[in-house]
Amino acid sequence: MQVFFDETIENEFARVYKRFKKFELESDESYQDDLDYLKRNLVVFKPLPTKCQHENFNVTAIDGSGADSLVMLNDIAIHLLTAGFAADRTCFEDGTTEQLTTRSPICTHPEGLMRLIILREDKSKEVWEEFLSFIKYNYNEDLETIVLRVLRDFVYHKHALKFPNDPFPDIKSSIDLHKAAIIAGFKLYKSDIFNFSDWMVSPRAAAMQGWYEQFREVVEYSLAHSLLNSDTRFKYIFLDGSLNMLLSPGQEQPRLASNYLLRDLCKKSLNKETCIVAVSKTTTFPFVYRIAQDLEKELGGEKKWFVRIPSKHRNEPTLKLLENRPHIPPYYGVTYLFHFSSEVPILRIDLDYEWYMKNIFSENTKIQKAKELELFQEIDWLSRDVRYFGYFFDLAFAHSSTVVSFAERDVVAEQLINYFAEQGENPKMFIHPRRRLGLM
Repeated sequence: MQVFFDETIENEFARVYKRFKKFELESDESYQDDLDYLKRNLVVFKPLPTKCQHENFNVTAIDGSGADSLVMLNDIAIHLLTAGFAADRTCFEDGTTEQLTTRSPICTHPEGLMRLIILREDKSKEVWEEFLSFIKYNYNEDLETIVLRVLRDFVYHKHALKFPNDPFPDIKSSIDLHKAAIIAGFKLYKSDIFNFSDWMVSPRAAAMQGWYEQFREVVEYSLAHSLLNSDTRFKYIFLDGSLNMLLSPGQEQPRLASNYLLRDLCKKSLNKETCIVAVSKTTTFPFVYRIAQDLEKELGGEKKWFVRIPSKHRNEPTLKLLENRPHIPPYYGVTYLFHFSSEVPILRIDLDYEWYMKNIFSENTKIQKAKELELFQEIDWLSRDVRYFGYFFDLAFAHSSTVVSFAERDVVAEQLINYFAEQGENPKMFIHPRRRLGLM
């Protein structure tokens, strides 16, 4: 369809703009109250010099991409999944970083991995079996083992709060977990926790796009898991996204398989003294663009600052704008908004709650502020690359190594079709009908 810039499209511009301003006006009182809170708690900080005396450390970042429905044959779809990483060691004294030669054992090339999955519509049991084997193949553990370990940890913390002087029961099976959960007051969604297709949220077998996203997250978290278990100790592992958990109302138990992989990562990273930093460019934080504008007017465009978002999960006053967004901050996470440069919008990071309590939180506010300051000075230093100033360059590098262009997608699809043809299949059957008709 050709868009004509005439009175019709101008009317659409006006209609959308009117609704946009209506949203702002409806929320203005709440916005002003929340802005006052953010201003009172905001910390403006002085960055580390580019060259300075500071303890060096290793850092890595992971991102994922791919191409859904790379090749289709009626109800059968083949999807391409990719995940990439970048790893560096800081050299504060030289004001630069050194690329690490770390290679994850699950990678198919030095910077990442590529996977192909084949899914068929209306075969829910078959898709689940493929999904479970895919997790085992990439994460190197069964989903049952991961879920039991993560839920055991949840129940353990609930039990410790309720019975601080009592020993935690020995849990070796789902039956043991169910009994301990009842005692601790932790409500499991289902007593039969290993019947995943009965309680885990998953797309219908026909919903290829939804399954593609779940498989893609498994690839990203599996790559992070392999790097965490490598011989290289990382101070920070950056992930693209958030630590949001899909929770049903009134529940403390996540409902997505990828949530369990993510929680498992956070727990293992705590034991490795590694900080998982989930970075959101599109924060889903309401009116964050107005916050940016108002604070830049008051502080200037190049002031560096951060502010922690209060959490109702820890009995803190909830921001009015977040009353209908219980996933911010995440149930098991801590959220900050921060600003490093006027060239980059306000970003959001989520940290694991346990890591935060162990490494940042203090009853002494001066000590806590000093720890927060060190954290943000270090991650700001990791955002100094001139190509991506104000954004974590390793995440940018990871993204560049994994993104699949339309041209690359076509090349892989053609190679895949040729392979099928070499095996005796009719190649025309694997070419999308729109392409065969000249419509794409």
